[in-house]
Amino acid sequence: MNRAPAALLLLVLPLSAQEPAAPSALDAASGRISVDRLKAHLTEISGDAYEGRNAGYPGNDKAAEYIAAHFKKIGLRPAGQKDDKGNPTWFQSFTVDKRPTRNVLGLAEGSDPDLKSEFVIIGAHHDHVGKEGESNTGRIPNFRADPGDKIWNGADDNGSGTVTVLEIAQAFMEGKIRTKRSVLFMTFSGEEWGLLGSKHYVGNPLLPLEKTVAMINLDMVGRNGTKPLDVMGVSTAGEWVDLCTEAAKESGVEIRTNGALIPGSDHYSFASKGIPAVHLFTGFHPDYHTKTDHAEKIDFDRMAKVARFGLRLLARVADRVPRMEFQTPRKLGIDEEDLDEKGAAALSLPAGQGGLKVLRVVENSVAARAGLKVGDVLLEFNGAKFPLENGHFTLRNELKKVKDGVDVPLVVLRDGKRVELKAAWEKKKNY
Repeated sequence: MNRAPAALLLLVLPLSAQEPAAPSALDAASGRISVDRLKAHLTEISGDAYEGRNAGYPGNDKAAEYIAAHFKKIGLRPAGQKDDKGNPTWFQSFTVDKRPTRNVLGLAEGSDPDLKSEFVIIGAHHDHVGKEGESNTGRIPNFRADPGDKIWNGADDNGSGTVTVLEIAQAFMEGKIRTKRSVLFMTFSGEEWGLLGSKHYVGNPLLPLEKTVAMINLDMVGRNGTKPLDVMGVSTAGEWVDLCTEAAKESGVEIRTNGALIPGSDHYSFASKGIPAVHLFTGFHPDYHTKTDHAEKIDFDRMAKVARFGLRLLARVADRVPRMEFQTPRKLGIDEEDLDEKGAAALSLPAGQGGLKVLRVVENSVAARAGLKVGDVLLEFNGAKFPLENGHFTLRNELKKVKDGVDVPLVVLRDGKRVELKAAWEKKKNY
């Protein structure tokens, strides 16, 4: 995974009435998710023989071959570039730092005569940061590690996401799930170099992007087992929260939905092309990008739960009629912080009422056009007041309700005086 930690923004919406096709088949397929297989896969690809899977090096090629062999074994169809005879292969080739590397693609055809020409992608990046002596794309020293260890094995980042995709694919195929739309199971190389594999795919798609309905990305899903599973990027489509909530209920997984769209993993490459995309994530830890990210630290029971959730979410998205619609996440254009109780009291706010102190105003943003200034305290947004804690959650939720071209009243406290402003959003455009 290639990004820094970000604050989690919780979104709560009503449950959806949408039901996936063949729930009994889904139940049976979900029951096929195997902790033992997850452990076997991850122990293999995060072993020293794979040399940290650095894109463009032999260990990464070995991982791509392992994934392709699994896709073939479970009955997926190759969906990569065509060979000299015009037959599709399992791979899409590109270069990282002038070295060749490959994405891996396997297809399950949909069952609906019309909708099978549309696709849902579920994927993960199979590369990591390699070993000493190779080009360094993010290796972090860990002075607690064995000084004789020269390999960054990347069990959680992102062996965990990769093998969870392999297990979801196997349960999908063995359970004979036939979703209306086709499903592309895909793993990416070059993520640690700046999302290069997914950027290459969306720039050179092997299936039409306009027919790609959604993308589900698994990146770092093997740790922090006592915390909820974070589902990030749900603001890219209004349907995500309902679909995730239902999939979580069916799989017994506690989730937190997060609207922020952060350019730190492969889902972002798809969202940048106007495709609804989410990132499943169990959180950072001290072993991130260090030599101590080993398989024995993985919570495989937790990974199995993530796999069951991912399988059900995939089926819901692939069966949903009508298709999901992309929406650009709406932003006000400020960096802010919550007032604490002492700060609210200093401003003589009513008991229990908080506010958001403006730390930065983005140039040419809605906030700038509305007249917000650094040092203002935002007290009300579209009639909603802010609580003392987690006021930014209130702001994010209220932003979802805003209509294009309609003035939104704001109330700020500036130099001890209440000031009323108006903000308005122009018609949204894709990235």
